Amino acid sequence: MKRILVVETGAGFGGALTSLASLLSLLDASRFEVHLLTAYPQDCIRPGGAVGRVEVLPRERRYGPGTVVEAALRPVLGRRAGNAAFLVDLTTTGRRFAASVAAYARLHGIDIIQGNNGILINDAVILAARRAGLPCVVHARGGEYPSRLGSWLAESVARVLAVSGYVAETVAALGLPADRIVAVPEGLDAAAFARGADGRAFRARHGLPADLPLVGLVACLVDWKGQDVFLEACAEALPGSGAGAVVVGAEPDGSGRELARLREKARTLGLGERVWFTGHETDVASAMDACQVVVHASTSPEPFGRVLLEAMALGRPVIATGAGGPREVIEPDTDGLLVPPGDAPAMAGAMGRLLADAGLRERLGLAGRRKVRERYTLAAHVDTVAGVWEELAPGAARGRRFGTGGVG
Repeated sequence: MKRILVVETGAGFGGALTSLASLLSLLDASRFEVHLLTAYPQDCIRPGGAVGRVEVLPRERRYGPGTVVEAALRPVLGRRAGNAAFLVDLTTTGRRFAASVAAYARLHGIDIIQGNNGILINDAVILAARRAGLPCVVHARGGEYPSRLGSWLAESVARVLAVSGYVAETVAALGLPADRIVAVPEGLDAAAFARGADGRAFRARHGLPADLPLVGLVACLVDWKGQDVFLEACAEALPGSGAGAVVVGAEPDGSGRELARLREKARTLGLGERVWFTGHETDVASAMDACQVVVHASTSPEPFGRVLLEAMALGRPVIATGAGGPREVIEPDTDGLLVPPGDAPAMAGAMGRLLADAGLRERLGLAGRRKVRERYTLAAHVDTVAGVWEELAPGAARGRRFGTGGVG
C-alpha cells in the first residue's frame, strides 16, 4: 500500500479539483491510500474508496495585486513588485505552510507528496517534500512561466504530470529533463458522465424555454475564460438565428462581481432577452445536454480544456479557441471547430455555421463522442498516474495504520 499526499492550493473550486476527483474515483484502493489537503473548504472530494483522509490547510498568500505586501512594494520596485512579493511569501507564510505539510507527511507515513497544479503555485508543496525527504510530483494543469525561481523549484520535482503537449513544452522550458516530464492527458468516463444528463430538467430549473436552440459556455467566471468574447460573438450571431445562449459558471471566490458585470455587458449588447446566466451549476452534464452547441472561449492558451471532453461525450458539437490543449484535442471540421483566441467575429461565424446546419452538428458530435471514448478514457489517465507513483515509491511500507493527528 502506497500512501500519497495530494495538496491542492488553488484559489477555489474549479477544473483542477474536479479533474482530481475523477482521478481518485477510479484509483485502486488496494494499491493506494490518498490523503488530501486543500487550501479551502470543499465538498467535491470526501473520504471513501482510495481517499483515506481529507483536511483543510489554509495557504495564506502575500503576493498578488490585492495584497498588502505587493501594494507596499510597488511604489519602490514597480513591475518587479510581484516577484519580490512572491519571495516574501515563500520565505514567510509559504515556509510555514511547507513545515505543516512536511509534518503531516511524517505523521501519516506518506510516500509521495503531489501538488495538484503547476510548479510556481506549488512552491511551498515542493519545499515541503524536500523538507520531508520525499519524492515530489507536480500535476501541471497549467502552463508554466519562465523564471529563475520556477527553474530552481523544478530541480526538486521528481516528475511533472503534464496535461497536454503545450503544458509539457512550458515545463521543459524551465530546464526540466524530458525523462521527468510525463504526458497525462485528461481522461473521462464518457458513459458515466452522460448517464443521467437531462437538458430539459436543466432548462426548467433555470427558466429557459424548452425548445429554444442554445449555444452554451460552461466555465469559471475569470477573465481569461473568454465570456466577454462569447457575448460579443452572440451579439453578432444570435439575431436572426432564432437561438439563445446560456453562460454557466461562477467566480471561484463566489463574490458575484464578475457575474453582475457580464449581465450588464449582455444588456448593453442588446442580449438581455437572449442570454441566460445560471451561476454555479453542479450538474454540468445536464447544462451541456441542454445546448445544441458548446463553446470553449479562452483567450489565453488553455492547458487542456476538460469541458471539451465533457461536451464531446454527450455528442455535442464544440467550438474551441485554437491555442494550447484544444489544438491537440480538436481536429478541425472533423470533430469540432477551432477559431482564433479573442476573435469574436470568427466565433460568431462558427456559431452561425453550426446553428444553420443540423447535419454538421450531428457529424461533429458523433465523431467527438467516438474520440473521447477511444482516446481520452479515465482508465488510461488513472493508469498513467498510478504508474508514476509505483515507479517513485517501489519499496513503500505496507500495512500501516492511520495516525491520529491532523494538520499541524
